[in-house]
Amino acid sequence: MRSHIFSFILAIALALPFASVSPIANATVYVYVAPDGSKLITDKKVRKKGYKLKRSYKTKPYRSGTRNAPYHARTIKSQYDALIVNMALKYDLEPSFVKAVIHVESAFDPNAVSRAGAMGLMQLMPGTASNYQLKQDHFNPNRNVEAGVQHLKDLMERYGKDKKLSLAAYNAGEGAVSKYRGIPPYEETQNYVVKVLKLYKLYKKEI
Repeated sequence: MRSHIFSFILAIALALPFASVSPIANATVYVYVAPDGSKLITDKKVRKKGYKLKRSYKTKPYRSGTRNAPYHARTIKSQYDALIVNMALKYDLEPSFVKAVIHVESAFDPNAVSRAGAMGLMQLMPGTASNYQLKQDHFNPNRNVEAGVQHLKDLMERYGKDKKLSLAAYNAGEGAVSKYRGIPPYEETQNYVVKVLKLYKLYKKEI
């Protein structure tokens, strides 16, 4: 398998004070340049003196509880496949498993933002991301996928490589899995586990 080297340079400070995203309307993300030259990315307009709007864009909120979402039904050739394979192998996880998680989490949209504030390809909450040294640049595919894969790897180790429990914890949190001593009785989480495992089996035939 050909190896790929992914490199990037962080030249500016980046802050991400995201608020909850409406479950109906698209979110508008604003990119500002601060007086000191750093960047601020937020879903709120900034009216502070010295902040200049560089650009803005819309991103659809991801709703994991949505049934019959068309992207759940088939595999997808993603532009991030090489990144996914290399990060998965780096942390000793199956690329097909990692890709299935990203497929369900964000449908391969690097700018995806959930209603709860989870961000990027692997839909990481700010607190979880910071545990893996991702405190800025949350939408950078390389950094987001690496942090998410590390988190998934830790869950797999915690639950003895049990994919169902690891996925349940990824979706609902480790506290919920401990509380219910298994997959929590949340419809969203139960559907999530089923969708990821179904796609995992499909991607195993391709990767």
